[in-house]
Amino acid sequence: MPSRLFRLARHDRNRFVALYLLLVAGLLLAAAVFIYEARVILRDGVSQERAVAVLGIASRTLDDLQDAETGQRGYLLTGSPDYLRPYERGTRDVEDAIRQLQQTLDGDPASMTIVRRIDELQREKLAELSLTIDLSRGGDWREAIALVKTDEGKRQMDKLRGEFDSLRGLWEARRHAALDDARSRLVFGTGALAVVAIFVGGLLAYGLVVQQRAFANISAYSEAMNREAGCDPLTGLPNRRRLLATLDALASRPDIDRCKVALLYLDVDGFKAVNDVLGHSAGDAFLRRLAKWLSAVVRREDVLARVGGDEFVAVLTDYGDDEDLRQLARRLIAQAQAVAQAEYAGRFAIGLSVGIATYPDRVKNVRQLIDVADAAMYAAKRERSSTFRFGPVTANDSEYDMRVMK
Repeated sequence: MPSRLFRLARHDRNRFVALYLLLVAGLLLAAAVFIYEARVILRDGVSQERAVAVLGIASRTLDDLQDAETGQRGYLLTGSPDYLRPYERGTRDVEDAIRQLQQTLDGDPASMTIVRRIDELQREKLAELSLTIDLSRGGDWREAIALVKTDEGKRQMDKLRGEFDSLRGLWEARRHAALDDARSRLVFGTGALAVVAIFVGGLLAYGLVVQQRAFANISAYSEAMNREAGCDPLTGLPNRRRLLATLDALASRPDIDRCKVALLYLDVDGFKAVNDVLGHSAGDAFLRRLAKWLSAVVRREDVLARVGGDEFVAVLTDYGDDEDLRQLARRLIAQAQAVAQAEYAGRFAIGLSVGIATYPDRVKNVRQLIDVADAAMYAAKRERSSTFRFGPVTANDSEYDMRVMK
C-alpha cells in the first residue's frame, strides 16, 4: 500500500509538473505572440500618424495657395492693400508647408514624385500671382487683369488640386490599410488573450474571489472608521479633522489659483446662558437642531462643520461675490435666531457672530482661512451681537473692507 501511494503521489507530482510546464510554455508563447503583434500594431500606429500628418500638411498647403490667390484677386479688383496680407501670408506659408512635406515624405519615392510636381506647379502659380500684383502696383492694371483672364492661373490651380488629390488618395489608402491591419491584429490578439485568460482563469478564480471579498471587507471597515473619525458625534456634521482635510484637499488642487474659496466662522451668541439655565442636555439638543437648520441654508456642495462647542465653519467654493457672502451670513444669523425663537420663545438672546475670509483676494493661502475668519469673528463679536465682518483684521481695520453690513 505505501508503495502504491508513493507511485500515485509521484504520478500526481509528474502530472502537476507537466501541467505547470505546459502552462509556462503556453504563457511564454502567448507573450511572444503578443509582443510581436504589439510591435506590428505600433508600426501601424506610426504609419497612421504619418498619414494624418501628410494629409494635414497637404490640406494646409492647398489652403495657403487658395489664400494667396484670393488675396491677389481681391487686390486686383479693389486695389486695397488689405488684400495683400492674405496673399503674403499664403505665399510665405506655402513655402514652409512644401518644406514640411519634403521632410515628412523623405525616403518615399512614390510620394516624393508627386511632391516634386506640386513644388514645380506651386512655383509657377506663385510666379503668376506675383507678376499680376507687380503689374498692378506699377500701374499696368489692365495688363494684369488681361493676364488673369487667360485662365492660366485657373489651369495651374486645377493641376495643383489634381496632384494634391493624388497625394491625399495615396496616403488615405495607406492610412486605411494600416488601420485595417491594426484592427485585425487587435481582434486576433483579443481572441488569443481570451483563450489564455480562460485557461489561466480557472486556476485563479477561487483565489481572486476570496481576495476580493477580503479586500471589500477591509475597505468597508476602513471607510466606516474614516467616516466615524471625521464626524461630529453630537450633530453628525464633519468635525475639525475632516474640515482640515477638506482645506488641505482644496489647497493641493492643481487649479486652486483659479478657484474662489470662502470660509465663514460661526460662533453662537448667548449659548452659555442656555447651558447655565437649562443644563448641558438642553444645550446639546439646541446644537443638534441648530446644525440641522444651518445645513438647510448652505448649498449641497458646500461643507458645514462643527469645530468646537458652539462653533461652526462653512466652506464655500466658486461663490459669486462678497454680496453673496453677506446675504449668506445674514441668512445664517436669521436661522440661528429662528431656532432660538422656536425652541425658547425669545427667552434667550441667541444669535451668531460670523467672521468671513476669502481666497485669493483677502487670504493668499487656503490654510490661513480658518485663522483669519476666526479673528474676524471675534472682531464681530466685540463690536455687537449677531453681526459679521470680513478678515483679515488689521490694527486700524482700514486696509480691508471691515465695515459691518446689516
